[in-house]
Amino acid sequence: MASFKEQDFASLRHALADQGGVRSFVVARDDAIAFEHHRHDVAPESLQDINSVTKTVVALAVGAALRERLLPPLDTPAHHLVPQMQAADLDPRVRHITLRHLLDMTSGFEWDQSVVDDCVLGPCERFAGRDSRLRFIVSRPFAHPPGARFQYDSHALQLLSVALESATGRTLECYARDTLFAPLDIAASEWIGDEAGHTFGGRGLMLRARDMIRLGILMMDRGAWRGARVIDEWFIDEATSVQSEGGPPMADAKYGYLCWIDPRYFFAAGYGEQFIFVAPRERTVAAITCENDESHKGVRALFEQYVLGASG
Repeated sequence: MASFKEQDFASLRHALADQGGVRSFVVARDDAIAFEHHRHDVAPESLQDINSVTKTVVALAVGAALRERLLPPLDTPAHHLVPQMQAADLDPRVRHITLRHLLDMTSGFEWDQSVVDDCVLGPCERFAGRDSRLRFIVSRPFAHPPGARFQYDSHALQLLSVALESATGRTLECYARDTLFAPLDIAASEWIGDEAGHTFGGRGLMLRARDMIRLGILMMDRGAWRGARVIDEWFIDEATSVQSEGGPPMADAKYGYLCWIDPRYFFAAGYGEQFIFVAPRERTVAAITCENDESHKGVRALFEQYVLGASG
């Protein structure tokens, strides 16, 4: 395996100079940062909105709870932990949704990414009264039976957040901070909650790019951090292996447990091109944050050309 060379990073730095939409681009080899770029107006200590990269962090929190034996096996029906899924007037298929279905995005609910409104992004007045967010989530029509087909669904992740809260006795934010972030020396984070105080599972976490690297290293090292076990190996192995064929919004990647799978690497992805890339064979992790908009930054191609290409 070749090591990184300064000229390789010079090429990457030159490419980033032409891409003003990239806020931070950090690369680690083994467990040490080898390259770091921050746009002129972004401090290395800045907390950054990582959007749906949050989902992969939720999966890691699930892994930590399983290791602590706080969470039941993944094939447990989620309604055992989420009382709102037990209502008698719901489609009976709701009771067949398992924790595993929530992790691999096969719960079966209808979801149209193109018509998602702002209520998926944060606390919403619409869900402040009797028509609660959780009631809305579990009352949606089904497109497929649970477990049958991948369908990206940010709303369904709120069920996993509530399940973790029920199992651990702490909000997802508190549990992740105590059990996942603290062992990795991640001291700064922010994570929004919904109208009822449940931590958002689909998005809403803010981290430093350097701390995104720590999470990537934890995954690369199969749940260990500098020799200390945080998550069991079997869970990381399953999470980073193909569990479904995947689909939009990453049509060219397959899906594990709340992370995407490319033949050479796996990755967490969020709107606006927020990424954590993990290439275990190359012992390489990259964390990228970008402007929170639809403009094309091409950072996945930059990672493949200037990081994987440099270490191949």
